[in-house]
Amino acid sequence: MLAKLIIWLGGARWRLSLSHCLEGLLIQLPVALLCGASAGVLAVVVWYWSRKKLEVEELHGHATDPAASWGYGWFPWNWDKWQVLDVVLPSLSSAALALLSLRLPI
Repeated sequence: MLAKLIIWLGGARWRLSLSHCLEGLLIQLPVALLCGASAGVLAVVVWYWSRKKLEVEELHGHATDPAASWGYGWFPWNWDKWQVLDVVLPSLSSAALALLSLRLPI
């Protein structure tokens, strides 16, 4: 079952970006339970933004020179469309889940 899911996710690039939504839940839920819904969303955004910045640094050879790495890859216009999607999809799903949790009566 898990092998079929991994094959399905790897079949198209957008599905790989979509899989980050599930991974984002593993980040969001513990943080949201401890610190609140907005902190959970912020944790997901910071996690994926920092991962993409590091990925862009490594792709462009800036990982070997720490001084040069601080000035590159901070903004989405330095990324390709799939790297942007890797940040946007989990951020949107986390924000939607947080909004839903705030609207539900407990």
